[in-house]
Amino acid sequence: MIPTYNEIENIDKLLSDLSLRQKKSKKHKIEVLIVDDNSPDGTGEVVKQYQNKNKGIYLLTGKKKGLGSAMIRGYKYALGQLKPDVIVTNEADFAFDFKHLNYMLGSLEKGNDVVVGSRHVGVGKTSGWTVSRRLNHWVANTIFATWVAGVGEVYDHNGAFRAIRVKGVLDKINFDLLKTKGFAFFFYFLYETAKVTNKFDEFPVIYRFRQRGESKVSFNIKYIKTYIRDVFEYMSLAIKIRFEKTKKWLT
Repeated sequence: MIPTYNEIENIDKLLSDLSLRQKKSKKHKIEVLIVDDNSPDGTGEVVKQYQNKNKGIYLLTGKKKGLGSAMIRGYKYALGQLKPDVIVTNEADFAFDFKHLNYMLGSLEKGNDVVVGSRHVGVGKTSGWTVSRRLNHWVANTIFATWVAGVGEVYDHNGAFRAIRVKGVLDKINFDLLKTKGFAFFFYFLYETAKVTNKFDEFPVIYRFRQRGESKVSFNIKYIKTYIRDVFEYMSLAIKIRFEKTKKWLT
């Protein structure tokens, strides 16, 4: 499941890569769900072209309301319509390499429920980030997600590359109660999954900054209002989680 918005420069390569992995996979049936926020650049039209020759590719479109809203919409659709055993999420810009897919599925088969590709364990790292982007990530991941919220199941709270079991985990979460609109969804969703399982596996990956297309998590004037909204949402959710944890501890 991959959310997209204006990914015309990446979507063809992405679907080609995933279509090849579908054909090569003998042990698992892989289906691809693209959750597109009505991209004006024609991303959705490219997906439709692939659908004509690949029945295992699905397209879910909707109004642009934020990354978190798209993720929630995608999870609800996948669980309700596609009936998967596992949902793997990633970004559309090849920041995280799909070569780790077999490891992630293998980890679930060994008994883990949530498998997270991490920039903060082992040889995991970021590549190609600007100083401002590194600072932005450190503040969000370390100060707010770790210190303020106290989400401690993994070290990398904001990566999109995850594999989560449906039975006993995703099917226990009420997505209608999740109101997260922005990129805070990723760390907040870890908190939600930790309410139903403690079987987390975090493995090292290298995050490579996009080579094509524009980052939506930036000071780009086109996305600045959304970015500011998402930052405040991230901080408020971190405080909310800490409050809930403290209240539970006191009672």
